[in-house]
Amino acid sequence: MNVTALQQMTVLFVDDEETAREQMKMVLSSFCKNTICVGSADQALQALEEHPPDIVLTDIRMPGLSGLELLSAIKQKDPAVAVVMVSAHSESEYLLDAFRYKADGYLLKPFNFHDLLELLSDLATRKVTAGKESNNGPEKKDFVLKILNTLGGRRAEIMEYVLNHLDADNMFHGTYDEVAEALSASKPTVVATFQIMLEKNVLTRIKYGTYRMNMDVSL
Repeated sequence: MNVTALQQMTVLFVDDEETAREQMKMVLSSFCKNTICVGSADQALQALEEHPPDIVLTDIRMPGLSGLELLSAIKQKDPAVAVVMVSAHSESEYLLDAFRYKADGYLLKPFNFHDLLELLSDLATRKVTAGKESNNGPEKKDFVLKILNTLGGRRAEIMEYVLNHLDADNMFHGTYDEVAEALSASKPTVVATFQIMLEKNVLTRIKYGTYRMNMDVSL
């Protein structure tokens, strides 16, 4: 389970049963950045405006607008929001309808919270990865290719690892030993690779174990 990705997520849970909302709040609050629980589709649509979620979990059968109608409204408004449908075992006939409306997942009550967290973790990981790719853009991809073309063998693998583990500010947090262990590479090879990138000003050492990737440097 990717706890780091989950910790970046705002999750909206929609269910007309108060007990279900209380249980979900208790479980997700330990894993997610924000957990918002509401009792109807109308309240969910309002929450979408006030506290835009990354992931929505919604019961299918509710008074007023159904979960399927809510799913359709969310996907029309913002297709990037992941929506997971929730239903009782006896309501599994809604499964095809849910995916017809482009649901991102389906869970059955009573909840298996391990399965719930695994599904949310997968969705969170995809969203974080997609966000990084969006932020990278063509310029960063070209930059990556230029770097890798200047290296070969294990050194290319090491730099690719660094590039894939940059945070939103293009910072890499990791020691030589950590990189060597992650890639089963020798520490001297890792040190030499970092030294090349430091000399080319591709990397700037901020402090031990922290480097900034300089995207505007000429190679």
